[in-house]
Amino acid sequence: MAAVELLDLKNNPATPPTDERAWRAWAESHIAGLQETLAAAQQQARLAEARLAGLLEIMPGSNLLLSADGQTVAANQSGLEWLSNTEETDCATALQHHFQQPTEFTAQTRQFRANGKSVRGTELLLATGQVVELDYLILGDGSVGHLLRLQPQPGTALPAQLAVEQEASPAFYETILQELPVEVAVFDAQHRYRFVNTKGILDAATRAWVIGHDDFEYCAQFQRPQELAVQRRQCFEQALQTRTAVAWEEIQETAAGRQCMLRHFLPVFSPDGSLHMMVGIGEDITERRQAEKQLADQRAFYEFVLDQLPCDVGVFDHQFRYLFVNASGIKDPEMRKWVIGRDNYEYFARTQRPVAMAHERHAQFQLAVQERSLVTYEETFLRPDGDRHQYRCLQPVFHPDGSLHMILGYGLDVTERVATERALRHAKLAAESAVRARELFLANMSHEIRTPMNAILGMSQLLAKTPLTPTQSSYQQAITTSADNLLVIINDILDLSKLEAGKMVLEQVGFGPAHLLAQVEQTLHYKAAEKGLYLNTQVDPGLPAVLLGDPYRITQVLLNLAGNSIKFTEKGGVLVSCEVVDAGAPEGQVDVLFRVADTGIGIEPQFLAHIFQEFSQEDASVTRKFGGTGLGLPICRNLVKLMGGDVQLESEKHRGTITQFTLRLPVGTAQDLLPQAQLPEDSPLRQHLRHKHVLLVEDNRFNRQIAKTFLQQAQVQVTEAVHGAEALTLAKEQTFDLILMDIQMPILDGYGATEALRQQLQLTTPIIALTANAIKGEREKCLAAGMNGYLAKPFQEAELLRVVSEWVVPQVEAVAPEPDSTLCPALPLYQTSELLKVGQGDLSFVTFMLETFVESSEEALQELAQGQKEGNIAKLKSTAHTLKPSLAHLHVWHLLPAVTELDQWQGEFQAGPVTTLVSTITQRLREVISQIQKALAEAPVSATE
Repeated sequence: MAAVELLDLKNNPATPPTDERAWRAWAESHIAGLQETLAAAQQQARLAEARLAGLLEIMPGSNLLLSADGQTVAANQSGLEWLSNTEETDCATALQHHFQQPTEFTAQTRQFRANGKSVRGTELLLATGQVVELDYLILGDGSVGHLLRLQPQPGTALPAQLAVEQEASPAFYETILQELPVEVAVFDAQHRYRFVNTKGILDAATRAWVIGHDDFEYCAQFQRPQELAVQRRQCFEQALQTRTAVAWEEIQETAAGRQCMLRHFLPVFSPDGSLHMMVGIGEDITERRQAEKQLADQRAFYEFVLDQLPCDVGVFDHQFRYLFVNASGIKDPEMRKWVIGRDNYEYFARTQRPVAMAHERHAQFQLAVQERSLVTYEETFLRPDGDRHQYRCLQPVFHPDGSLHMILGYGLDVTERVATERALRHAKLAAESAVRARELFLANMSHEIRTPMNAILGMSQLLAKTPLTPTQSSYQQAITTSADNLLVIINDILDLSKLEAGKMVLEQVGFGPAHLLAQVEQTLHYKAAEKGLYLNTQVDPGLPAVLLGDPYRITQVLLNLAGNSIKFTEKGGVLVSCEVVDAGAPEGQVDVLFRVADTGIGIEPQFLAHIFQEFSQEDASVTRKFGGTGLGLPICRNLVKLMGGDVQLESEKHRGTITQFTLRLPVGTAQDLLPQAQLPEDSPLRQHLRHKHVLLVEDNRFNRQIAKTFLQQAQVQVTEAVHGAEALTLAKEQTFDLILMDIQMPILDGYGATEALRQQLQLTTPIIALTANAIKGEREKCLAAGMNGYLAKPFQEAELLRVVSEWVVPQVEAVAPEPDSTLCPALPLYQTSELLKVGQGDLSFVTFMLETFVESSEEALQELAQGQKEGNIAKLKSTAHTLKPSLAHLHVWHLLPAVTELDQWQGEFQAGPVTTLVSTITQRLREVISQIQKALAEAPVSATE
């Protein structure tokens, strides 16, 4: 039972068990509980001591906490030092000893006396120059303690005649409250003011009056709104009932304007639980609210502006969560509110969009952060009413320390652009299909018309070599003239097609302007003479003897213009002239004015504006009377524009027409002139052609007869074949010096026959294409098939013999081809005319470019070999793409089709066809390289190469 009494078990409401073992367990549990309570109390005590020590330490001066009997309970460091210097054990003795004055320290009166006199106040101003502040407080055990504070007061020499009464003075703390930048008021339980600082009420008389009055009386006295007192009373009661602080905002109208106050009621309760006081605090937050309103207005303004933008705008935090999105990005206002703080995975799940899109966005976000720069990509939303395409941009923004701050995303709706691009692609395919159809039509038309035209002109030439009566000769001339006119129309159509496609290529060779005009006069002399018209040419004496340009195209324009003048002139004549125009041309160049003037019927003024339109003539009567297609002038104007000039036309009805154009041409030298090919009967070339054996493969009997006759008259032995299969049989049985191969033939056409001759028979005999298809690209196609040269039908006798001689008598170097559009030199595998034009005739530049081409081509061959070995179609296509510009600049036409095919290869690497294509390119490119290296080693580059 002693143990029970010791543990105070009698006062424990729980009855202990009677069993000893159970009782022991119960007692141990109870003891453990008491130990926990004790530990908690000790912890609270230590916490209180720590707080008290901290409070004493931060207070200025020497601070000591004394018990009622004067014993030191706690002190700060300065107070301890002061106490240790007194060499006394208690504070009262220490004070008496220190100040050498009689001192009483009585717990009952809580009064400090000095020299037997008591003075109301809280400060003792001692003669030693120290100020003693004394206050009292209730200690933790319920006893009364005193807080002694000693502060130096230099310059003070007054006697210590002050005393402290039993209640501490509020002067110190009141000073603090008065200096606070907030309103402070204290109310009693009856809502009456007990204290208010100067911040709360500025007027001292009002502060004195308000003590003991409540807010209703205050508002009535100073004519404040009654609602103010009602609101404060409600908040007072709320704080009292909830026993917690209450805050509210109060709006007051003042002379300075509306004032916004943030007020608090903090209830303070006595130990018995009753309300001791209510502390009110008021803070003027007018500026804060104005700033917040300004920020809110600015935010609303910026959000309004962003919402009006026609693009999506979104701002994301460092975890890729939405901070803001405008109305264009998410149109639903509720969804815009919901998405803030959420990422794209949550947003896409909410809107039931594919999670793959969220993965893609997340990957783009990570890429932007990784690259630390703007990232763009396209995003497609699938919708029932049509797909929506967005062009997205992600711009990361970083903190100064390099960490991610936010990501600014914006997107442009490019649905219309995508739709337009698709439409353009379809239109492009349709246009390309139309172009292919037109090219096919032109090719067929060229072939179908040129084939009989070749027979007509050829037979006419053969007929002219026979004895004819004057009447028969006139018939022959009529046939030839009609055929020539028809051929001009065909060439006009083909030239128009080339010009529209931008495939017309100009030459840059030397020519004599006087010789050029003489050719024009010679060509049109008989036509003018037939109509009884004069045709004169006039050359400016100051014109350079040699100019650089495209003499064939200039001649074509002059022939067309002069031919029109003769056609539309009934009497008088035509004058063709050229002269130098002083128009400030650079050194080494001249401006040459070409003019064609006639005395013809002229043109009505209203028609002049439409004269250069295609298929356009003044009226139907012109076509009936004079003929023509209306293509001549448009073609002339396009050709002149291609050469850097423009055609100008002046005309007056029944007073003639003047047509002129000006070209800026470089001045050349005699070395720039091309030697003219002449094949008289006693020409050495004809001597060398004798007894050469030629295989003529042609399905048209008339064309075969014409070519055979031209060749046999030059003592050339001719063997005929009507199709490609027969040519293969003959080539197996006989050896030929040259093969003339028609393209379009039955059984086996020219392309198939050439391939079989090259691949199956491994034949190296030169093969010259004879084709009626003169459109752009046909020559390259023939060369790509393995042919060595190209001759367009209809052809003249001299042209045929010249092409044949170039391959069967290559040592005859004195004969060079004329600059004719229907005849392209076949012997050289490349041309330097374009390089000469770019380098303005500088041969060293041409040499350098040829050496560079050889070097880059060697590298290309290595790349092709490596790409073929690795089966890397991307490398092969890249190499082909790199080769194309150089081949075009050197006019290596026979190699371009194969290179283009490899460059545009679709699909994966296919060993069979790709290997064949690469082998073809490699073989032909080596031939070009070998020819260039040989030319560079033997002789300097010339303009005629």
